[in-house]
Amino acid sequence: MPLAPEAPIRAAILGTDALLASQPADPVQVVHACQRIGFDLVAPVAWGEELIAAYLATRMGADGPGAAVISSCPFVNEELRDLPSGPYTIRTVSPPVACARYLRAAFRPRPVHVTYVGACPGAASADVDFQVLPDVLLARFVDGGIDLARQPRHFEGQVPPGRARYASLPGGAPEPGWLRLAADALLVEAAPVTALAVAVEHLQDHVVIDLAPACGCACARDRFSATRLEPPRATAPVVLDFGVSVLEDREVPPLEREVPTVPAVEPIPARPDGPARELRVTFAQYGLSSVEAEPPAKLTSDLVTAIEPWT
Repeated sequence: MPLAPEAPIRAAILGTDALLASQPADPVQVVHACQRIGFDLVAPVAWGEELIAAYLATRMGADGPGAAVISSCPFVNEELRDLPSGPYTIRTVSPPVACARYLRAAFRPRPVHVTYVGACPGAASADVDFQVLPDVLLARFVDGGIDLARQPRHFEGQVPPGRARYASLPGGAPEPGWLRLAADALLVEAAPVTALAVAVEHLQDHVVIDLAPACGCACARDRFSATRLEPPRATAPVVLDFGVSVLEDREVPPLEREVPTVPAVEPIPARPDGPARELRVTFAQYGLSSVEAEPPAKLTSDLVTAIEPWT
């Protein structure tokens, strides 16, 4: 008699913007709340960023002297597309996709159902089953009667997911000190308009040029606040080598900045004791648009699938 297939592991990947939006609750309380609404595993997007940072350091160590722009974000890709003569670029998948691939590799052959919580448009991939904005998750907590402030600030009877970073910064760029030791390279943050000038200035050096903060990357937009929520840096790698590829393996479509990447109104399932609610999302808050988006009649962009996975 054939064995019944194992139920998939329901995994949630918490983006940097999701943890910032959950304040003053700390990340441990958010993990507990996610477990209460049905997730088996709650992973930080930093796991994907660790993979990206390690790959970038390997590339810089193998290449000769020179500067390379790193791009793990659709916003950065779009800015580079507009440059008349762009510098050498190393492109990878986004941190949510890298993290999702890591989870699937770690639990293979058991299936994993991945939900990403965050506004990163780079999460549009077959590796990510569902994506929701942070406000949608927070509204789900409210509708489920879950008070983040009352969740435990520690773990009992379970191994907590490691949140400490070793090699990366929010967004996937290598941490400057670690990059210097691993690849004898420097990290320089720049704007798209100055990227070529920085590359020309450092022709004889090993330099990694990071445009993510200047381009409004959802993962790297507020690195200072994000790192304040994290534990001290790890003294050894925090992700294992499962042969996960962080290379971009598909053509990246042009990013339509003026078209909302998620519906402006997210329906919340009705609770037994009350009617359904609606949640309006101000896209200007996430840098996706300069104004609050009107609910489109039909979502024409395939960048994001915004469906509530807990229903």
